[in-house]
Amino acid sequence: MLRILIIFILFLVVFAGIVLFLMQETGFAIFNYGDLSIEIPLVNFAIGLFVIFTFLYVLFKLFSFLFNAPGRIQSATTHRKQNKALNNTKEGLTKYILGDWINSEKLLLRGAINSDKACVNYFWAARAAHYSGNYEARDEYLGKAKDCTPDAQAALNVLQAELLLDQDLPEQALASLSQQISDIRTNTKIAKLVALAYLRLNNWEKLSTLLPELKSSKGLDRHTIENIKKQTALGLLNLCKQKNSSIQVENISAQFEDIILCNDELTVAYVEALRTDGKYDMANSLITKIIDQNWNSELIRQYGLLHFKDPSKALIKAEKWVEHHTDDANLYLTLGRLCKKSQLWGKAKAYFESSLSRKPLAETYAELAALHKQLNEVEEAHRCTQKGLRLATKVV
Repeated sequence: MLRILIIFILFLVVFAGIVLFLMQETGFAIFNYGDLSIEIPLVNFAIGLFVIFTFLYVLFKLFSFLFNAPGRIQSATTHRKQNKALNNTKEGLTKYILGDWINSEKLLLRGAINSDKACVNYFWAARAAHYSGNYEARDEYLGKAKDCTPDAQAALNVLQAELLLDQDLPEQALASLSQQISDIRTNTKIAKLVALAYLRLNNWEKLSTLLPELKSSKGLDRHTIENIKKQTALGLLNLCKQKNSSIQVENISAQFEDIILCNDELTVAYVEALRTDGKYDMANSLITKIIDQNWNSELIRQYGLLHFKDPSKALIKAEKWVEHHTDDANLYLTLGRLCKKSQLWGKAKAYFESSLSRKPLAETYAELAALHKQLNEVEEAHRCTQKGLRLATKVV
């Protein structure tokens, strides 16, 4: 508006200057048409020309305004609707941040109606619907987001997988990520989602094959990798203990040798897998080696469950540990078991009772009950069985 006013003032100044110049001398503007001749003072002609030009300019502007009025009205209406949609979107996102999922979803959907970025509204509306428990609506909004932004299919698939995992549907999450699994090495989030899905499914074999790719993934920190690796190794070792398992304990030890002996839980699981697979000598050798360096009560328990060609030698070795570990209930349980295998009934009974005096365990009562039964001490066997059952079921 200011620009038009300045131009108009300049035009008036120029026009006034021209009029003043023309008024210094008498002059006429003469128009001839056939026999008709018209003489007009030059000053009057200039003024008339200005008036006519101004009138035609205003008339042109008026027609232009009237002609463009529908478009202007439509543009103004559209702009008003877009502003309203933007305000709804902003308010919806604010509600989302505050955790008001239901109202956030409603406002985001209203904002999507007249927004040129409706996909963003559907994206956040899907998250709001998910956290409010409206999973059908969530899937509907994700579908709409995919329809209006074909180029964002990959990102929306990742979001869908994330929400499905949060809903504890790992199989569906993996299906959603089927086209993105090849991006594990370059996309940290995809790598984490895929790993988490297989962890939820306890699919340790698949995880073990993916570990090299997860290790190469950019952005996955060492702690996360080590945690996944530990859970995978533990899962595979537990599978080894099942009957008719096709997983070989040797293959697991070869793949995870760098962590098995550095983690007590994995070490115990590995020894138990060796014992279950009948590899008693390997388990015996490993336990003896570890115990000499780092005492592990659970490994001592596993030691008592091994089969020995000469249990008396194993007993002698185990009795040497008592001197430095007098309060370990598992050690006395193991000594009792080794005495049973060596047919030292009285000594076995004494060790079992020593174990119970330090820490009552259901399996110790079971061993002692079996020993009493073997010695025809029926009443004592019954008493130990009852105590073991109460302890196992936590009935006082």
